[in-house]
Amino acid sequence: MSVFGRPTLAWAVSATALLAQPSPAAIPASADQTADQRGVLAADAQQRRAVASMDIEAIGRISDPHLRVNAPNNRILTREDLMRMVASGEIRNEVFERTPEEVVITGDVGVVMGHEVVFPSAASEQARMYGRKTLNRRYTNVYIRSGGGWMHLARHANIMLTAPTR
Repeated sequence: MSVFGRPTLAWAVSATALLAQPSPAAIPASADQTADQRGVLAADAQQRRAVASMDIEAIGRISDPHLRVNAPNNRILTREDLMRMVASGEIRNEVFERTPEEVVITGDVGVVMGHEVVFPSAASEQARMYGRKTLNRRYTNVYIRSGGGWMHLARHANIMLTAPTR
């Protein structure tokens, strides 16, 4: 339930309790991560922040020109589709939390897998498809090393029927 387009306090408390639960799998502690793992995880966090804040320029900077997203709206999006849909509000969440569970590096490719909790904004495509409720998603993001950094190359996200388990 929401008030003035915002989730109520009860919903926020429920979401906080869900997010406070341990991850079903855990990435290595920061001290045990390689420099590449830390770099890919930082890029993953930057990508989430860019979409959450609707920062189209930041999305453009972190996204490889060949980016493809297998999105929860049952479509494959290009980089340009993603930026257009974020700018128009078709992709927008009042809450967008991400928990990486696994990070793997092989050569110049980094893969991050985990789960996300989102609460879609009223005008978003996800709200039209799934309703204005908390959505739990599984995600996989693929990054490619480019110019000393990591660029977002591919993403798959799907809606889960139940919350992640321990």
